[in-house]
Amino acid sequence: MRLAAAASILLLLLLILGASPSCHGGAPSHNITAILAAHPDFTEFSAALSSTGAAAEIDRRGTITVLAVDNAVMARLKAQKLDPKDLSRVVYLHVLLDYFDSVKLPTIQGGFALATSLFQASGRAQSSEGMVNITVLPGGRVAFAPSGPSNNALPAAFYQKPIHEAPYDIAVLQVSSVIWSPAPLAGAPAPAPPPPDAAGPAPATAPAGHHGSPPPVSSAPASLPAHEPTTPPVVAPVATPPTPRRHPAPPSEDTTPAASPDTDDSQPPADQKNSGARNAASWTVGTAVLALVLLM
Repeated sequence: MRLAAAASILLLLLLILGASPSCHGGAPSHNITAILAAHPDFTEFSAALSSTGAAAEIDRRGTITVLAVDNAVMARLKAQKLDPKDLSRVVYLHVLLDYFDSVKLPTIQGGFALATSLFQASGRAQSSEGMVNITVLPGGRVAFAPSGPSNNALPAAFYQKPIHEAPYDIAVLQVSSVIWSPAPLAGAPAPAPPPPDAAGPAPATAPAGHHGSPPPVSSAPASLPAHEPTTPPVVAPVATPPTPRRHPAPPSEDTTPAASPDTDDSQPPADQKNSGARNAASWTVGTAVLALVLLM
């Protein structure tokens, strides 16, 4: 009797526990609209989750992250008067099928992660348009941006603060803007400019107060290349006036008798006079000797 009663009680307990949602392996125990109801700044986002069917998808899934935006951002989004299809895409991109909280985000390995969104899982995304890039920027800021070639020019949404965190079940994080919209939202942060090229591709600007085109740049090089030999400049010869011919001075009257033909021209005039006197004396002596010989 006692054994049968114990068995009956145990069976009843098993039936009760089996009916409890918490005993189903992996069954979610969260309710996204109830979580956001405690935060009045997110009523518009909560309404969008419910109207698009995203709230039901969140409540039946575990290990999920919701990127929520406040009422001010939702007001700018509603001003675009989106059709239901585009609104659904916006909201579904804000539901990530992985768990990221304030502790895990800064420690992402390599500073980058690629997460699958509810939009990608719905089968409505083309290629990788439903994937979300998570990037840890210098200084610790975390950016969320849609993946895919058609989304690269869109601004990123930055992580601001946690709203609700239940580790490895659900995390609700506030971000600065929507991840995607058909047109840029007024007041949304612009994408960060690319870093400057170490080589320098930016054109120089004109000085302040100067208008018009910059002065033309000379096409001539400032200096010859170092490897090319330089040619010395050709200097034109300076014309030299001709030297006037000097005419010999007219001979002065000389009382000296003309020299004999036998006179040695190589001797100076004074020597020629002495030679003539010697020749005359020799001739006189020779004549005298010849006369004596004839007389004898």
